[in-house]
Amino acid sequence: MAATSSTLSFPVINIADLPDLDDHYRQVMKQFASEVQKLSEKLLELLCENLGLEPGYLKQAFAGSNGPTFGTKVSAYPPCPRPDLVNGLRAHTDAGGIILLFQDDQVSGLQLLKDGEWVDVPPVRHAIVVNIGDQLEVITNGRYKSVMHQVLTRPDGNRMSIASFYNPGADAVIFPAPALVAAADADEERAEAAYPRFVFEDYMNLYVRHKFEAKEPRFEAMKSAIATA
Repeated sequence: MAATSSTLSFPVINIADLPDLDDHYRQVMKQFASEVQKLSEKLLELLCENLGLEPGYLKQAFAGSNGPTFGTKVSAYPPCPRPDLVNGLRAHTDAGGIILLFQDDQVSGLQLLKDGEWVDVPPVRHAIVVNIGDQLEVITNGRYKSVMHQVLTRPDGNRMSIASFYNPGADAVIFPAPALVAAADADEERAEAAYPRFVFEDYMNLYVRHKFEAKEPRFEAMKSAIATA
């Protein structure tokens, strides 16, 4: 539904450019995206409360000079006669902030990696799957982790999903929240900031080349880039 703009602004709405969509559908999708964006911000506020951060901290951390970015993507996964040979979407973590996903309520396929094992995320009618992206892992200093996930193909049934991405602005400077770094003093694993400080757009430039790889080398690459700058 939306494509990310190259300027520091909200994604450009391109639903009007898509063929074969009636006006009612376009209006419903615009309203849907608006409501999901509001829900994303409410969830960020709940995360702030849970983490002991000031109200509005996470939204502000995403803001950059022109506010956070938001986009909604509709994906279709047609039947595959040989699901043993190909994935619908290879394993990866999401680069951004918080992701809200409406799954197909009949055809499964989404899996997440937990304790080294792939676990099915079964479709539940009217349920929303909330996923954490790499930027929230950094800002929370690892208190919340981005999750490796993938989509399997199925030999029967068309699977559709609607994913909405609430991400930082391109020039937002991302770094662990000082309050969470200070609160980790008694924890040897997080006694200091465990993640680098970087500009979101710089991270995305790296991510697009290494999306389907482990996230840890991306974080280390950002650390190295800062050390040599």
